[in-house]
Amino acid sequence: MHKFVTAVALVSLSLVGCAKVDETINRFQRDWDASPKTVTLYSIQGEIVKTYDIGRSKVTRAEVGGDYIYFYANGKYVQTNLPYVVESK
Repeated sequence: MHKFVTAVALVSLSLVGCAKVDETINRFQRDWDASPKTVTLYSIQGEIVKTYDIGRSKVTRAEVGGDYIYFYANGKYVQTNLPYVVESK
């Protein structure tokens, strides 16, 4: 049992500096204690087009540098390429 605990401790310590592990831990923390969010979409002129309360859902960019974002609001899939602001409540 002592060898097992030592092995787990060594593996854990060796992974602490790994960027992938750091990102996974950060994402888990964000998902675990995510606060309710509001997404506000704006027109090109800067006027508010629509506001969505998305609860604890997340806003996802299509890909790195992608042209659009998507999220779920009230059970509906929303995809847009409009300028947006995400606010935590």
